[in-house]
Amino acid sequence: MPVLNVLFIGLATYRLKKLQALYTLPSLYTKTAVYWVKLTLASAIVAAPILELLFTASTQPLSGIFNVFTVGLFLQSIAYVVALRLHHYEHTRMRKSSDILLLYWLFTIVVSLVILRTDLATRYTLSATYSAVLMVRYTMLALAFALFSAELVPRKMSEYVLAEDDDDDDDDMTSASRFGVQALVEDANIFSRLAFSWMSPLLKLSQSKQITEDDLSEIPSDITPVNIAEIFDTHWQFEIDNCEKRAPSLIRALWKTIGVRYILGGVLELIFDILMTIRPLLLSQMLGFAASLATESPQPMSYGYFYACCMLVGQGVQSLVFQQYLQVCTDTGAGIKSSLTTAIYKKVICLSNEARQEYTTGKISTLFSVDVERI
Repeated sequence: MPVLNVLFIGLATYRLKKLQALYTLPSLYTKTAVYWVKLTLASAIVAAPILELLFTASTQPLSGIFNVFTVGLFLQSIAYVVALRLHHYEHTRMRKSSDILLLYWLFTIVVSLVILRTDLATRYTLSATYSAVLMVRYTMLALAFALFSAELVPRKMSEYVLAEDDDDDDDDMTSASRFGVQALVEDANIFSRLAFSWMSPLLKLSQSKQITEDDLSEIPSDITPVNIAEIFDTHWQFEIDNCEKRAPSLIRALWKTIGVRYILGGVLELIFDILMTIRPLLLSQMLGFAASLATESPQPMSYGYFYACCMLVGQGVQSLVFQQYLQVCTDTGAGIKSSLTTAIYKKVICLSNEARQEYTTGKISTLFSVDVERI
């Protein structure tokens, strides 16, 4: 738990700095019932570790207060305060659920369940003085689950689109129009992206009518041809400007443009291969457990449940990772193709009459289609 809190504090602090640079959207459209519910729940959760810390300080001598347990509670209190602040900034400046908060509350719920199960099975069952601590932890767990559910609630687009956004005043950064029209995937939270549930509206629409181009979502801004071609042009121009120091490299320019996605695809492929390797090992352990049931010293039933749960979760995670890997590969390929096609087109329209005689229409078409596709 302390490691999780320290990691969250670091990521949340970095995220807060980025959000503080954005202008606040009008409170009439952001401070809705969901906003106040989240702040109320987050404020109540902050009190849980503080109460437990005060209880520990009152029941132990001063020399025994400063230990790993109390330091963990102190870090947990700080993390909850940071989470409260992050909830405010995320809701008033962004129009989708926070991935950091969703993952943090999910892991907090899982870890809290494990801690509670251990407490009930061991030392906390031996003394009635810890019943208050258990009650605080149960309450905190319920509040964390409610806050996690509230953060999953999708934002209504009407809350972020103002009627007076029709004017052309680009300097009004307090207006929600600075978001523009985004792709459905950009408004989806991390779980919706993992399960591709952001496509549900389009799939439901396909049941009642034939899908046309007007029904399709916008392309994500990070892989739109205009944006990614501009980024590639910047890196390619840098290679040309530094040609005296080293030869211009197309690979380096592409790597700086879409290298992060390429690395992400490699990480997902590695996770997929690891899960593929673990599956036979779990199956072997499961068969060993089944065989032990016929002996005089069978393995505990908890082992069987553990192996079965690991196989089930592993198969689900493997499927999610593989689908995300395919999505990343598709986006990476589209980014490379857009960059190179745009660069070739810009070069073609700048060719002189002499160069046009050397590069025929067929050769240029081959560059657009075959050569770019091979890369």
